[in-house]
Amino acid sequence: MKIERSWIAAMALALLLPLPALATIFTFTIPLSGANEVLPTVGDPDGSGVAVLIIDDATAPFPTISWIISTQNIALPPTGAHIHQGAVDANGPVRIDFDAALSGSDLQDADLVGVLADPTGWYVNVHNATYPSGAIRGQVPEPTTALLLAGGLALLGGRLKGRPTPPRVASEQRGS
Repeated sequence: MKIERSWIAAMALALLLPLPALATIFTFTIPLSGANEVLPTVGDPDGSGVAVLIIDDATAPFPTISWIISTQNIALPPTGAHIHQGAVDANGPVRIDFDAALSGSDLQDADLVGVLADPTGWYVNVHNATYPSGAIRGQVPEPTTALLLAGGLALLGGRLKGRPTPPRVASEQRGS
């Protein structure tokens, strides 16, 4: 009983101590479609793709991004590939430019702080010569790591609700 109280006191104290910020890698998987373009832009009607963005918030002074964008049924090469700031039903300005590259890594940009703060307020856009205002587009969702963290915390919370009971030894079960 005394050991249990000490353990609880140590855990409570640990929760009160300030902790250094831990780096997080955020992964966003974004379906892209010509139908997602917002008027007056008309996207490629059969164009589609997927963008995977990986943002590392541990780099100073700003986060870095690595990305890979796959496309289907749009004319290549792209004339633009980037992240815009804008809601799902709005067009917005380019904030993070990939220089028309469909893949890249370690691009550092101050606007990535905004993407991490409000992911759904940003979208990925790929342009080409046929659709210069945008061939395919996809809104950034909440990051995958947030879902994993929430699931992990729920699991941990469930385990901490009750004191775990040790498994019974075979001799205890037989009454010996």
